[in-house]
Amino acid sequence: MMEGYSYAHKKKCVTVFSAPNYCYRCGNQAAALEVNDNLELYYQKYDPSPKEKESEPSKRVPEYFL
Repeated sequence: MMEGYSYAHKKKCVTVFSAPNYCYRCGNQAAALEVNDNLELYYQKYDPSPKEKESEPSKRVPEYFL
């Protein structure tokens, strides 16, 4: 869901995706959906956080393996 939500079945079903930048690699938006008493839909979309510089994996052996 690159835009945070997606319709299916002639707009009778909507998928709302709540994880922006899924797995820190997709760059997708997230969304929240509000449905009022008149069944009107309002979406709040959230952009992914800016990508941070990736750190080098630690080559240190965790203590529980020693």
